[in-house]
Amino acid sequence: MNKAMILEGLTRALESWVRNAFAAQLWQVHQSGGLGAFIEADDEVVRVRIGLGESRDALADLGQTDGRLPVTEAFLGDRDAIWGAPPPQGTDARERWFLSNQLAQDHARQYLMAEVAERHDLLERCVDDWIARPLTWSGRNEKSPLPRG
Repeated sequence: MNKAMILEGLTRALESWVRNAFAAQLWQVHQSGGLGAFIEADDEVVRVRIGLGESRDALADLGQTDGRLPVTEAFLGDRDAIWGAPPPQGTDARERWFLSNQLAQDHARQYLMAEVAERHDLLERCVDDWIARPLTWSGRNEKSPLPRG
């Protein structure tokens, strides 16, 4: 097992989470971040689960836009004609609009996928932090078989 394999597993898990997230989960990530990784690895298999709001790690700020629409909206042309005029930022109406607008959700997913691809530094830091966790009585990281040092 090596760091590259763990990074690959983390990337796949994040991409899967983005594809399968509910609209409310996407909204929460764009509002306040909060993604976290749960990693388990042995000599042959990496298992990664992505959670929302459960664990604060290097991924916690991934995708956070404070509720602004993803930058992809800028490329759609006449926003009012395509998106419908979104309610003002910071209002409950804005959240309801997002939760009912499939196009906004699709673009939120695209934005998150781009963040996963572009923010490789966060993914690496997440894996490095996981590798650096304290050793257990067995002489191995609680969840990491990788050698320390």
